[in-house]
Amino acid sequence: MREAVRDAWAVVMPVECAGCETPDRALCPECARSLVAVPTIHSTPQHVRVYAAVRYEAVVRRVLLAFKNQHRTDQARSLARLLAPALHRAIADTTADTNAESIGGGRGEAAALIVAVPTSKRAFRSRGYDPLKLVLGAAGIRHQPILRAVKKTASQKHLGAQQRAINVQGAFVATRWLGSTRVIIVDDVLTTGATIDEAARAISAAGGTVIAAATIGFTPRTGASRDFASGED
Repeated sequence: MREAVRDAWAVVMPVECAGCETPDRALCPECARSLVAVPTIHSTPQHVRVYAAVRYEAVVRRVLLAFKNQHRTDQARSLARLLAPALHRAIADTTADTNAESIGGGRGEAAALIVAVPTSKRAFRSRGYDPLKLVLGAAGIRHQPILRAVKKTASQKHLGAQQRAINVQGAFVATRWLGSTRVIIVDDVLTTGATIDEAARAISAAGGTVIAAATIGFTPRTGASRDFASGED
């Protein structure tokens, strides 16, 4: 019955798999099976511990880029299923009194605020939506709009690590004083760590303490280079 409904819907609203372009499925079974979170721990240049769900390559890369750049908002739930385990682990490892089932709410909210890296105004105008907010919403994760983008930055995708750090320097400010609030930052992809470090700087400037970060993907290193993510803000 489910397959029949999907086939009928495909006639009315043609779609293709965001991972491999197979027709008539938003995400084909084979690509869906490849989207499995295996959280690993990384560090930014300023020593923020980052929990990343998967390597940013192959199907993960194609699905995330389709979601961000091709208005494939139908992939928010698939990406949410990747992000949630990484965020659960970040909370479990850094907040002893947090129940992993209460992300962003209840005792978990009191222990640590979940703060998403904001999209740039340019990217929001182009897309019409904030990708991270959609993913967090699909995961049922409450987050706080603590950060605001205040600087026009260049595209990061062709910049090296030092250039990225300079590009995003001063890009964010906190919208309120945070006192001694503990914060977990959420971003989509860890590349060099420059964006997360800038978000952490803005939070620290407002009195907050960043205890960890969580991302959907991380770009794997090959020798001394890194496979920079395309389509980043």
